[in-house]
Amino acid sequence: MFITGNHKTLSASLETIGAAFAIFDLKDSAKGAVLVTANSRFEQISHRPVAECIDRPLTEFLPRYLEKSLRTCIAHCQTVQGAQEAELVVERGGESHWWRLVASPVLAGDGATTRVIATLIEITERKQLEHQLEIVRQRFEAVVESAYDGVITVDEKQTIKLMNEAARYIFGVTGEEVVGTQLTRFMPMRFREQHGDHLASFRDSPVNARPMESRATVRGLRADGTEFPIEVAISKIRVGNEMEMTAVVRDISERARLIEELSRAATYDALTGIHNRRFADATLKTEIGRCLRFGHPMSVVLFDLDGFKPINDNYGHACGDRVLQAVADKVRSSVREIDIFCRWGGEEFLVILPGTDKTSAAVWAERARALIAAEPVTGCAEPIPVTASFGVAQFDPDTPSPHVLVERADDALYHAKQNGRNLVVRA
Repeated sequence: MFITGNHKTLSASLETIGAAFAIFDLKDSAKGAVLVTANSRFEQISHRPVAECIDRPLTEFLPRYLEKSLRTCIAHCQTVQGAQEAELVVERGGESHWWRLVASPVLAGDGATTRVIATLIEITERKQLEHQLEIVRQRFEAVVESAYDGVITVDEKQTIKLMNEAARYIFGVTGEEVVGTQLTRFMPMRFREQHGDHLASFRDSPVNARPMESRATVRGLRADGTEFPIEVAISKIRVGNEMEMTAVVRDISERARLIEELSRAATYDALTGIHNRRFADATLKTEIGRCLRFGHPMSVVLFDLDGFKPINDNYGHACGDRVLQAVADKVRSSVREIDIFCRWGGEEFLVILPGTDKTSAAVWAERARALIAAEPVTGCAEPIPVTASFGVAQFDPDTPSPHVLVERADDALYHAKQNGRNLVVRA
């Protein structure tokens, strides 16, 4: 039916297809590919109703950049009389959408390609994921290459898979001559025979990484034949079906500084200097365990800045950051030493109050609310009044879940927003 059918006879059937689908006629070489029929999903490509495009060549209803790509794929399909694939980028509403095009020939009785079926599946999400993965890969490479410590990755046969700039500098080699060679080239001869056994032992052990404290001081061998002391920490990862091991070679004097920086990055918010969500999640679990063990009360306060988006829109993100920092400084001054104050996300903050019931927590929240609203934030183009809405919830032993506890505080916060903002509401 695809050889002789028209839009009237085929359109109903095409609507059952879950992808954008179109049939083009190629009989008139002067016009090029002419649209015979298409389903409504094809309108995401044409940007106009299918009915307006029927019996018209590509040039009359597609923008030039898109028409050229589609025409080229269809022409190639006609030439080779086989399915052809291509990726199209469709601009819509200021955004780019990626589509995978499969052009398949419809052969007439004499074997000639008289029509082409075009199936288009949107792959925007996949392309975005690929882009994000590429960013992650580039970031990983940049971090590894810029690391002060040497990083070396080998497979189970001790073949070098990766060696960063710092490691190449340490051992006096270049990148071109390293990958694919044996790790033992950087070991004094007296250590090489036993190293394979050590590597196999670590591979088969249940330990995935040796912590910094258990590093062993060993000897390395530079390209010029000189030995020198190094300190190595190793870890193992599975890449596909193979096990790989990574060694971090570093100066002992850098240990304390690096550990401190990594620890702070893992537990503190870079913008405000208070704890981050990861730390709060871990602390909530610990505090809930204490509550269950000792029967102590505990409350959490979740608060969100009112009308924060217009601040960013009207004054810029630098000013928005200044507001977040100022609010964090104000609230930080009011919490106890045992309380945990963290940035929960965006303009939302969480305070964990051990040994505090919801009544006392609400009193504290009211004090914090008044503190935030008392004075406008300075440091921007003009002083900016800031208020916040608060939700308070007390831990319930019957539902010992951090998620449930925060969710109850979030519900209370929602009610504070709904009832005029700049309020404290208890769950």
